[in-house]
Amino acid sequence: MKKLIILFLILLVSSCCADSIKQIYSPTIEVESVYVIKVIDGDTIDILKSGKTERVRLVGIDTPEPYSKNNEKKWYGIPDDHLRKWGVNAFNYTNERLYKKEVNISYDSIQGQKDEFGRTLAYIFIDEDNINLELVQNGYARVYTEKKSDLYFRLVEAETKARFNKLGLWNYSFDDN
Repeated sequence: MKKLIILFLILLVSSCCADSIKQIYSPTIEVESVYVIKVIDGDTIDILKSGKTERVRLVGIDTPEPYSKNNEKKWYGIPDDHLRKWGVNAFNYTNERLYKKEVNISYDSIQGQKDEFGRTLAYIFIDEDNINLELVQNGYARVYTEKKSDLYFRLVEAETKARFNKLGLWNYSFDDN
């Protein structure tokens, strides 16, 4: 019950401040059109850009790893076996939405265009739909809290709502296990 009250308060505060925060933290306007040639997992894809393959990490989010151990602390204590199932679900969702499709990418002004592994960091758009945000809203991903991003507060708001409504991977009860 205590967790629900805390989630409700976070949701209430974030919704009160959302408009002013959204004005400060909005994605960059510049977009590039690319073609998705492979989905690696829920938050990583390969694209074809200017005739070259490029690995892209969806910025600002983190989906569970489907085939390797997840850090349960980063996932608020949710067990690895539950997370791995949702890692597969996140892969399937991303694959369904992006594979063999032309998408638009934009870069984050806070995190820059590359991560420490040389992957491109980007927001992925299909029409007006931000896939990074969509993954969080539907309970396939958490907000990547280790580094802030342009959409950090919108992503936190989306995660809070998904957790409160027990969507996707957040539909887990510690009481049952």
